[in-house]
Amino acid sequence: MKKYDERETLFSRLNLKKGTKEYVDFYQKNSEKQQVDDPLRRISFRHNLKKSDEFKKRFFPIIEHNKNYIKALFDLSSNYPLKEQVDLPNDFAKNIKEITKYYGATNVGIVKLDEFSFYSHLGGLSEAVGIDNYNQVVKPAYKTAVVFTVKMDLEMVNRAPHFEELLATEQAYLRVAEIGARVEMYLKSLGYASVSNNSEFYIAPMVPLAYEAGLGEIGMCNHLVTLEHGDNVRIGAVFTNLVVDYDQPIDFGLKEFCKKCALCMMNCPSKAITHKQRMVNGRQFYKFDENLCYEMWVKSGTDCGTCIQSCPFTQGVDLEKARKMKDHPELMEQIMEEHFEKHGRRKYTKTELDIVKCGDKFEKRN
Repeated sequence: MKKYDERETLFSRLNLKKGTKEYVDFYQKNSEKQQVDDPLRRISFRHNLKKSDEFKKRFFPIIEHNKNYIKALFDLSSNYPLKEQVDLPNDFAKNIKEITKYYGATNVGIVKLDEFSFYSHLGGLSEAVGIDNYNQVVKPAYKTAVVFTVKMDLEMVNRAPHFEELLATEQAYLRVAEIGARVEMYLKSLGYASVSNNSEFYIAPMVPLAYEAGLGEIGMCNHLVTLEHGDNVRIGAVFTNLVVDYDQPIDFGLKEFCKKCALCMMNCPSKAITHKQRMVNGRQFYKFDENLCYEMWVKSGTDCGTCIQSCPFTQGVDLEKARKMKDHPELMEQIMEEHFEKHGRRKYTKTELDIVKCGDKFEKRN
């Protein structure tokens, strides 16, 4: 079994500077990626948002301080002192989950870590928190992960791929960082070494971890798909040496449902999602062209989100039917029929939200 390597992720690759040793070394080993990566290299996609300069001056500042806020949270929790250890029973897992929800998480799972849970190497994506970690070997030093989701604002996501969707993403990442920092400090107060993972610092891939923690299944979109909120969530985790009762992966029949549905694939504006399956480190994913996906980010000036918006589970399904749909194709058909009746092929709201409305008339949406 092969470990995930953060250096192979799209954002790590695109962050490499042409001509540097890291750039040359990586593409000597991965020459097939160089031609598709170079046109997208080090592009700040959000500046391509199809809005006037006045719009950008007024509304980009809503989120331009986010990385500073996340760094402050990261520094606070990283420097928080480890206190005298408190003995806890294994079933304290339920308390940990409720405390994490109290801090703002939507759902929580706890999973046992092994060496394959971690990245093999880090990919240099933590500059915002003051860390240069490209090529750094990850040494598994924790036993347990408290994995949690944060639901994004559905009204904003339903305006994907427009600016409101980006606001939803950025707000959820802030919430992930805040919740993770508080859980980390709480566990350190109990005497257990901990480190939180957020959008600026990951030592493990979040989607496989959340799957192992029983928070959902991996959909055709390659995202975690939850029963209650679809893939309209962001994922965070706190790694710790506390040992408590662990959760297990769940199977509510999403694999077969995705084959019947495929709305994320049909609605994907970049055609990045495919119906072809692949196995990655023992887990089923669908083949996905991340470069085509990022091209859409660059074109739209947002992180798109159309696949999230398209998922019936994102829009809400009959949970009683969904929980029973495994091995019952007739229930899957009913869920799909109900979704089409309410939302059609894609739930898309064209009108702007009040947060980005003002007296001036900016460009109309297409």
